[in-house]
Amino acid sequence: MSYQVYQFEAVSIQEYVLAGGKLKTMVGASELLEAITGDLLEKTIDALGLNEKVINDLPEKGKLGLADREVVFPRRAGSVFLMVLENEAKANQFAELWPIVVSNFAPGLSFSASIKSDADFQTASRSVRDDLNNQKNQPQALLPESTPLTVRFQKTGLAQIQSPLKNRDGLDWSMLAKTTHEYEALSEKHLQQEKSSRFVFPKQFEHTHTDTYWLESFPFTSTDPGNHSLAIIHTDGNGLGGYLHKLFAALKEVSPAESIQAYSAFSTGLDEATQQAAKKATDWLISAYQDDDNPYKKKVTGKILPLPMRPIILGGDDLTCIVRADHALGFINTFTREFETATQQFVKTLPKVFEGILPKTLTCTTGMIFLKSNQPFSLGYALAEELCSAAKKVGQKLNSDMPPSLINFLHTTNTLFDDLDTQLEQELETSSKQYLSRMPYAFTAQQGRPHLQTLFETALHFDDKKSDKLNPSAVRRYAGHLHQDPDYAEVFWNRWEKQSSEKGCSTEKSWSQFEEQWSELSSENEEPVADLISLLSLKIKNPYQTVGGTV
Repeated sequence: MSYQVYQFEAVSIQEYVLAGGKLKTMVGASELLEAITGDLLEKTIDALGLNEKVINDLPEKGKLGLADREVVFPRRAGSVFLMVLENEAKANQFAELWPIVVSNFAPGLSFSASIKSDADFQTASRSVRDDLNNQKNQPQALLPESTPLTVRFQKTGLAQIQSPLKNRDGLDWSMLAKTTHEYEALSEKHLQQEKSSRFVFPKQFEHTHTDTYWLESFPFTSTDPGNHSLAIIHTDGNGLGGYLHKLFAALKEVSPAESIQAYSAFSTGLDEATQQAAKKATDWLISAYQDDDNPYKKKVTGKILPLPMRPIILGGDDLTCIVRADHALGFINTFTREFETATQQFVKTLPKVFEGILPKTLTCTTGMIFLKSNQPFSLGYALAEELCSAAKKVGQKLNSDMPPSLINFLHTTNTLFDDLDTQLEQELETSSKQYLSRMPYAFTAQQGRPHLQTLFETALHFDDKKSDKLNPSAVRRYAGHLHQDPDYAEVFWNRWEKQSSEKGCSTEKSWSQFEEQWSELSSENEEPVADLISLLSLKIKNPYQTVGGTV
């Protein structure tokens, strides 16, 4: 009897979720993806008369011993699953049916799928992985195809259909599925603490004037559309691709059952560690949000409030979410700290076959883009992903085995985004080749990179409403002089220092501390000017400040 190994993987999922830019369609898309490896997969294997076998019930040695209609899932999370069975006819039926089911359930979603058969379990598994890697370089046709005479939906350019929804001129199949989907699986997984029961995730950016719609709307700091600033956050684990090769190599030395159990322990443990970190970060956000003096709360009646955050992708070592700008760095700082703590515990519990392969603690890298709620989200996410990749390259140079947790963030006001290198050159580089940023920052004290906490401590010296603080407008003027006349920028800095000293002891002390921290953050031809301006203009809360009992 041969082993039948089938693997499915959704690809380009962030682009799928963010297409169209409406929060409601993003919510629907993320829930569709969550349901694929949940209810949809359950219904499909039930329809084929298959039953899932508990992994821990597999025999430790020899063959898997699966019954004729039994299947086992070594991995099943984050829009990816690996399925093993021994019934060749049922395996082929599933392989023929599943792509059709997914295409109808989540139209427009790109995915890779492969089935391989071999008497040796490890050979079949390796062949499936190789086939999926090859498919990533092959373009996938999306159905229905859009011919030259097809009416196209203006938000996506895909074939438009007649929408059954009221007050809609039309949608494409993908947008219709996202808009009408009612699952809340991702939200339930993300909010499972008792104190979270009075909070819900928002479903739209637009504000209307009834209590019901206020409850569903994103709670910005102001009802003025000009203040609707958000952060798109993309966080990815460091170095796991390389470690996976070592893990798979170790599995060659054990029986099929031990291999499945070990791989399941790794994938499930990593997924749970990421979810645990996300829940801790959500706890921090709830505490910080309750401390807000937010006029939005007065618009909502009752005890339930919408959170200033929405998860988009949560699974494996990935997190993509949208957070209100002022809380974004606090949220991701908590997530990063908790991810390192949770993975440290997770690594200790892995089976013996993986002993010594993974480092004691896993780390993650973040790319974050600040933008307005009416700016194009798909382009913004692309920049966040590029920021993450750029930070990862820096981290690799610091430690190739397990890079430290770093963050790249950028505040953009452009409507049309260029690629990252062009964007950084236009916004952060002066004509004299002075670079106005010190990204990426380290979340903890790290040799070779500036510390994010030092940047926030620098920002605490500024407040235009307090006489003992420095004026934020001076930083903006300094940035302007660096662009226009670098020589005069030095003169301006000296004059700024003199004026601060003349104002009195408290301001002079503030300047002295500020200049010391500024010197610590700066390097040759690089200063954190744009980074500080972003913190001040977006009024970003200090993530290291004690909030609601959480540091």
